[in-house]
Amino acid sequence: MIMKIDSSIIPYDDAIRELCGTPYYGHPRGCPNCGKKDGCPPQELISDYFDFDKDMYIIFTEFPVGEFAERMRATHPDWGMMTYPDHPRRTTEFVNEVEARMRELHPEWPEEYFSKPNVGPWTSAREWYNPRRWQPTARKEHREEIERFLEQHLNLTVDRCPEARGINLTGLMHEVGIELKWQWPPVHDAENKSYIISMAGSLPEVNE
Repeated sequence: MIMKIDSSIIPYDDAIRELCGTPYYGHPRGCPNCGKKDGCPPQELISDYFDFDKDMYIIFTEFPVGEFAERMRATHPDWGMMTYPDHPRRTTEFVNEVEARMRELHPEWPEEYFSKPNVGPWTSAREWYNPRRWQPTARKEHREEIERFLEQHLNLTVDRCPEARGINLTGLMHEVGIELKWQWPPVHDAENKSYIISMAGSLPEVNE
């Protein structure tokens, strides 16, 4: 999906990039790509990278991850539900800390701009939702969508990791009518969706 947007609806802040350090299963210090992989934080803020006075776009690909997980459940009955040993404190406390700063810095941001807290134990079937099984297909679809976009917008640039530039993706997608759910893996439901999101726009002109 490609949507033209007004830059005024983009919520962003430097501290958003800290969320890449959120502890998760097998990675107590957060994403191992942070600070190492091209496109990952630290990066210029979105307002410094793109010209906010020109057209901007969201390019997002919806993947039916719940349907995929349901197929995994049916074909691998030995992969059962489980409770995550590392969920309760570290992940929640880290995210709450970052979000508390966001609320203080941006009292104008509505509640919908923040991820909903997890309620109860974090139980799901990790293997049903293992990103290694479904992300290659989703990323391929997203690359194809970007290629189609660039064929029609030759002078624009696509940034494939907008959160690395401080964008509050929960808030931005709320503005276009989509609720992002960050609990991962989610409580299993065949209707679950996952989204890969990129931003596109014009680079600022350089005055020599």
